[in-house]
Amino acid sequence: MHSFKRTLWKALAFLLAVGAATALITEPYFQNEGYHYQDDAVREQLAGELDTLICGSSHAYYGIVPAVLDEKLGTNSYNLSAPMMTLQGRYELLKKELDRNPVDLVFVDVSFNTFSRDRAEEGPEGDIYQLGRYRNVLERMSYLVRNIRFGEYAHVYSDTLDRGVTVIRKLLRGEGKTGTSDKYETKGWMRGESIAQYMTPPEYYHTQVLDTTVRQENLDCMDKIIDLCRERGITVVFVVTPISQSSTLRYDNMDAIHSSLTAYCAGQDVPLFDFNLYKGKTALYPDETAYYDASHLAEGAAQDFTALMCDTLLQWQAGEDVSGQFYASYAAAEEAALAGLDVPPVS
Repeated sequence: MHSFKRTLWKALAFLLAVGAATALITEPYFQNEGYHYQDDAVREQLAGELDTLICGSSHAYYGIVPAVLDEKLGTNSYNLSAPMMTLQGRYELLKKELDRNPVDLVFVDVSFNTFSRDRAEEGPEGDIYQLGRYRNVLERMSYLVRNIRFGEYAHVYSDTLDRGVTVIRKLLRGEGKTGTSDKYETKGWMRGESIAQYMTPPEYYHTQVLDTTVRQENLDCMDKIIDLCRERGITVVFVVTPISQSSTLRYDNMDAIHSSLTAYCAGQDVPLFDFNLYKGKTALYPDETAYYDASHLAEGAAQDFTALMCDTLLQWQAGEDVSGQFYASYAAAEEAALAGLDVPPVS
């Protein structure tokens, strides 16, 4: 009996030692801004002031610029987006900010994989980033327990230790401290460098078949996002940010995905502006200069796009029919672009 108790106490002491060592390594990561997505202190500083939010993943993260929104719409906005952000992650962060800000407008970023994403298949990457956006340990642990699968715990643990070591090294060099993030200036937006995109040869047109599956768990999460906003009288606008023309030529099933998004938005009575279908998209956002990579806008193009998005929203809010500014399908947009006829609508 005494031997069992000694073993139990040793095991408990070992676990406490591991826990203490883990906290010493990982808390500097969670409490500072060593990674670009870490913005908890930024959002806390702005709490109570924001009236417009962008709710999205990496497309909006690079593509929608709060400073332009604020100038064009007279808002005080923030971009909540992050790479690989899950719809459940979007919902939870959006709810946190709605609870402490007088928000009346939310832009929801949707893309070709919004409803087809399979969390079990893609793994915990997006949720790892999400954990890094919570300084409060109780918030963090709550999110982990509810959203990280048990089989992913070892991966998340080792990844977080690695990030902790990286941030400690940065802090020793005088980098990554709370208060140094670019997000204080950009309000959540991530700048991307312009990199010319490789043009898809004709023999590879429509050879990459996109998943058109509409997963119920994604629909349920999006329903929750819309309901959360509607309960508070908040206007919701769905936006598809432009991706490179090289990508739209390479992908197949874009029209099937667009049809699913259109049907969903019609059923929810929310507007959908798909700027891949905007007339003149290839002229306004050429692959040679407008993109950071195949799916994300670079800095200058993101600013221009956000201004266009605002102009379109203002027209829609004024009761104007903006449908004539968009092609009816990806097939029609492609045909015009390949014929050299894709020009912006006359204002």
